[in-house]
Amino acid sequence: MSVEQKQYELNVLTSGLYFGEGPRWKDGKLYISDMLGKKVYQIDAAGTKTVIAEMPNKPNGMGFLPNGDLILSSMHDTRLYRYTPEGLELYADLSDVYTGYIGDMVIDQQGRIYVDDVGARVFEGEGLKPGRVVIVEPNGEISVGVEDCNFPNGIVITPDQKTLVFVETFAERLSAVDIVDGRLENRRVLLDMTQVFPSEADRAHKRGCIDGISIDAEGGIWLSMLRAEQFIRIDSQGEITDRIAMPGYECVASTLGGDDGKTLFLVATKVDGDNIFEAMVNLRTETTIFTTRVPVGKGAGRP
Repeated sequence: MSVEQKQYELNVLTSGLYFGEGPRWKDGKLYISDMLGKKVYQIDAAGTKTVIAEMPNKPNGMGFLPNGDLILSSMHDTRLYRYTPEGLELYADLSDVYTGYIGDMVIDQQGRIYVDDVGARVFEGEGLKPGRVVIVEPNGEISVGVEDCNFPNGIVITPDQKTLVFVETFAERLSAVDIVDGRLENRRVLLDMTQVFPSEADRAHKRGCIDGISIDAEGGIWLSMLRAEQFIRIDSQGEITDRIAMPGYECVASTLGGDDGKTLFLVATKVDGDNIFEAMVNLRTETTIFTTRVPVGKGAGRP
């Protein structure tokens, strides 16, 4: 795979979160979950953090409905909430469907929510089990869109609105499904990261694991390489075009925003210890949010 090595200037927007997840940009503000800090923040261009919600069951993915309403996920009680200035309102209870925690989500142009069930309650000692992508319709109907996903994680919709792309973190791959009248069909592997990180050391450390993803106007996808200390951009054909090195950090998530959509927000976390889940349980983690400028900005893809 080819790669054009550009130099990206990184700037710190803010820090001090335990474990940032699910960043989204809207109307001049960055929104992000501090999963372990159990808070959701709004962050302005100066890096000032404002708590907009406290969520004792750990927030994770989020997204905006077509009318602008912010939907927040609550991991441990597997519910979605609508944010209002007066507080949180229950939007969907997924507890009858889920076997694990809520992960990331994406909301389409009709208000349909595609949201991860990671499959296992890993913070409570469960081993990894197959998860799913669950669909929440605007009328509240809940169904399973894709079964047997290996820890589904970052999730986006392509600019033509025809394809859902999602991460299977511990299978070290990027998968895709067609969107047909809201249903998910024709599942396939889009990119096998074990081929990108093939060395013996890569395999020993599973450096092909991806966490969050974001998509630009050309259908290029920024991959947060959890254990490879870098963010990677691939084009719509799966070819690597860019790498941003983040030595010493676990790369967790990204999103595009800013006034012209060409600011890339990078969520990177320092982890104390070799086992990320143990470090998270014991709050031995700290997230910093960086920004950099990129040539291709946000487009019609979701989020």
